[in-house]
Amino acid sequence: MQTLTLGTYAGAPIEWQILSRNNGILLLSRYVLDARKIFPDCIYMSWAQSSVREWLNTAFLKAAFTPEEQTRIAVTHVETPDSAPTDDRILLLSADELTRLLPRAEERITPAAPHAVRASRELRDFTELLPFYGVHRSCWWWLRNTDPTGHSEPNQMGTVWSDGTICYEGHFVNYERGIRPALRLQ
Repeated sequence: MQTLTLGTYAGAPIEWQILSRNNGILLLSRYVLDARKIFPDCIYMSWAQSSVREWLNTAFLKAAFTPEEQTRIAVTHVETPDSAPTDDRILLLSADELTRLLPRAEERITPAAPHAVRASRELRDFTELLPFYGVHRSCWWWLRNTDPTGHSEPNQMGTVWSDGTICYEGHFVNYERGIRPALRLQ
């Protein structure tokens, strides 16, 4: 796995995994950097309307990157099956992108950064339970789309489980789950 460091979040440098070198460099944070609710009211509308999308492209972008670093981040046209297209600088991966770029479940397993665990009660409670199940380092994290087969509840979003399995039925959008941002460098 090739990595690079760019930006800082909560006082720690952000390490990025290089996923692809087509049309710029596609990066995925190596660790879960925060925990957020997709929609606090438990009503899923779409990626285009999600509070996480807004947070990633405003508050996170400004907090994590200097103005000079921000100029290196490309605007990516994002197609999500259950959403209007968007143009984002920071995004979450879709299930299709994830299975194409990281086809093996073990490649998707990631821990949460210590500051993310400290900042989120739900993430902290979850990580404290992991050793009970024989898992010590991994974390659940959000994807940007719902179940493509339509079998999930309308207020659920896809996630990656602690064992790297993609859960299309996901979790309710008002749960705090890990945020593993992606971006494309120009």
